[in-house]
Amino acid sequence: MYVYVPINLLFMKNALTCIVVDDDDIDRMAVEAELSSFQNIKILGSYCNPIDALSAINSHQPDILFLDIDMPGMNGVDFVKSISTLETINVFISSHPEFALQGFQLKVFDFILKPLEGDRFESCMRRIVDFVKLKGKAEAYDVLFENEKIIFKEGYHFIHLNANEVIYLEAYGDYTKIVTEKKSYLTLATLSNFMESLPEGKFIRIHRSYVVSMNKIKSCDNKSIDMGCIIIPVGKTYVRETKRIFNAK
Repeated sequence: MYVYVPINLLFMKNALTCIVVDDDDIDRMAVEAELSSFQNIKILGSYCNPIDALSAINSHQPDILFLDIDMPGMNGVDFVKSISTLETINVFISSHPEFALQGFQLKVFDFILKPLEGDRFESCMRRIVDFVKLKGKAEAYDVLFENEKIIFKEGYHFIHLNANEVIYLEAYGDYTKIVTEKKSYLTLATLSNFMESLPEGKFIRIHRSYVVSMNKIKSCDNKSIDMGCIIIPVGKTYVRETKRIFNAK
């Protein structure tokens, strides 16, 4: 089933395109309703199963794919594996949290639990827009680390950052976003690889998607860390290590 949904074109000059795939009509319409709040997001199609969506995805190559996991014929995880050669930004929207790990292993951009909430969806959309803007400047290069300096290329220029300028790092699939007080950058390096080369004892991973500079932390508790410019959640698997480090300080 194909349903074209016109959207009021807030974020970017050029529209991003997306396709929605969910076998539940109400859940699918909930995603469409949330998307209608964002300008410059265009829905190319809305489908009740991935098999029907495949032709449109291959033909139009949308920027973003929002899809359920538990669907008849082919589940969302297998479907994402089947389109791995496409450069879509894939977002799972599912009522099954047990698939979250598989999603991250597939480098899915985000995993949202049902029922879909407006604030959570808005957070996802802002990250997508931020990623798309920064990705245009990122190139295939090695990030160099030298005497606590981070050296990488942005466009035609080489950027030299002192490690103490970094507030936090955020994972975007194969990319890592570097956030400083003045500017944000995107590097073509995974967060795990990036973390291995950072100065020892100055950064801590508090979430699958976040590494923070310890001397930039404003306050913290068991669930989140306030970095001044953002409050970052502490992932469940990182709570014990985070507690150990801060209790030792």
